[in-house]
Amino acid sequence: MIAEEKIIEIRERASIVEVISDHLTLKKAGRNYLGLCPFHTEKTPSFTVNEEKGIFHCFGCGVGGNVFHFLMRYEHLTFPEAIERVGKRYGIVVDRQQRPEARREAEEREALYRVNERAAAYFHQALFAQAEGRTALAYLKSRGIDEGVARRFYLGYAPRRGTGLAGFLKREGLSLDNAVRLGLVSERGNHDYGERFSDRLIFPIVSSAGRVVGFGGRVLGEGLPKYLNSPETPLFRKGSNVYGLYQAKEAIRAADRVAVVEGYLDVIALAQFGIGYTVATLGTALTPEHVRILGRFTRNIIALFDGDEAGRKAAARSFEIFIDAGQLGRAAFVPKDEDPDSFVRARGKEAMEVVLDQATPLADYAFSWLENRYGTSLEGKSEVAKEIQRLLSKVRNPFEADLLARRAVDSLGISEDLLRRSAASLGRRGNEPEPKKPAPPALRSREDLAERALLGLILRYPSMVSLLAPVEDIETLCASHWRDMMGRILTEWRASGEIDPGRLTQSFPPDQAAEIAALMLEGEDVPEEEREKALSDCVAHLRRKYLRNLETELRRAIRIAEETNDEKAKRERMLEWQEVVRRERQLDRQRLAAKTHSP
Repeated sequence: MIAEEKIIEIRERASIVEVISDHLTLKKAGRNYLGLCPFHTEKTPSFTVNEEKGIFHCFGCGVGGNVFHFLMRYEHLTFPEAIERVGKRYGIVVDRQQRPEARREAEEREALYRVNERAAAYFHQALFAQAEGRTALAYLKSRGIDEGVARRFYLGYAPRRGTGLAGFLKREGLSLDNAVRLGLVSERGNHDYGERFSDRLIFPIVSSAGRVVGFGGRVLGEGLPKYLNSPETPLFRKGSNVYGLYQAKEAIRAADRVAVVEGYLDVIALAQFGIGYTVATLGTALTPEHVRILGRFTRNIIALFDGDEAGRKAAARSFEIFIDAGQLGRAAFVPKDEDPDSFVRARGKEAMEVVLDQATPLADYAFSWLENRYGTSLEGKSEVAKEIQRLLSKVRNPFEADLLARRAVDSLGISEDLLRRSAASLGRRGNEPEPKKPAPPALRSREDLAERALLGLILRYPSMVSLLAPVEDIETLCASHWRDMMGRILTEWRASGEIDPGRLTQSFPPDQAAEIAALMLEGEDVPEEEREKALSDCVAHLRRKYLRNLETELRRAIRIAEETNDEKAKRERMLEWQEVVRRERQLDRQRLAAKTHSP
């Protein structure tokens, strides 16, 4: 936990334009700065930064917020990490306020990272500066890997002679108990330690934040297993780490896609040939967690498989993994008897790019694979339909589910309604009611037009809040989505007499912070003499909408009371309905009078 005063100090000290300019090019455009959005592909700049308000917003993809939100999304940092990053840039020391237990856990974790980082340095130095490392360098050369790429991925070598890693760590004053916990050495007893990665080419596994979390080792001589990874540790889990992500993340953003392969050397070979947006799983099959991690960087995830039968079977099965992660994904294949490493070396970058460009949507591939597997007989189509129903029941995005259902119906020739209903029933547990379909975005935007206009007015012209504050029921008049936002704006104004955009956006989750940033920056300038009337019109519209909805609810309640012969409830609802109608008519008269007296 970081003290609120420190967060305010850093936010007020930081220039959002300076921080964002560290990562992309911005150009002055009136009161704002514009640039190409780093979060989606665009040719015309729609990424807008306002220095005075300390906020950014992309009018293309909708992301937005304050300086911390930008770094959280761009660097994939936690909120405290983003604060520390900005603080460090401006020379402000950040001390986290932690419970003693949390502080102790953080210190222990940092000690583990320290052991991993020094181990990586030891292996790297052994590869390039020790005579014994020449064997590993010769192997890399035989695989066509040049020294620059080897250094970029911080490759290393684990010697089989000398005091080894255990001796190095002991000389560094680091805990060998921690080295045992990390699976770097084994304890033999009587203060004797064995080397886990002896005589192996070492591949450090680095998190997206640049911390060494584990290691992979390839044997150079005789011995099994051929590849050996770190065991599960407090820092490392195979199913939730991918190799090469730290080196690939900038290329992933630039290309807006990522290719997933199986081996360390596949990643390195493709990077050497200029395909830097490649990562690998760590000796395990692709997992939903892998897909979710990569989905933070791009929606365009291509699983690159070998072209043999095993690769094609794995591609079909991976569709469900992508669905479980909330993605759809694509599949690409290198020719049979090739792997990505050998293919790119034999045919070059352009040929590999063509393979990736022609990647097939996994849905299409999986459905075709099922059809080939079960055949076109009635029994076969029935089996395919059952499997597709099961898969559709897992799809959370209603639009994606709709497209997939249509794709399945086109090839199966069965009732679309039957397929949808069966999939929906599989997706619900027990007797849960069928979920309501969300309103289309266009309809939602019409329904909350008054809320957006009103919030936009007070956010762009904070002095207008003084006119709105006396309207005691204003939060009630707003639709539920905007109610909390309106309440926090009024609370901040009543507490400080001002609206601080940076602090306000910080108090909301990223999606709502982006909405606030958009409201502050979008829309045409409203002349000062027209602002009060615009605010009054918005409030009146919200009140009329609120009363219309209330009248509808009361009519329904009256009808229910009539059907159940509840005369008391009917009289009470009738009186309430009459009062609502009276208030509606009063508003109509006021609106008519305003029109009559307007110039």
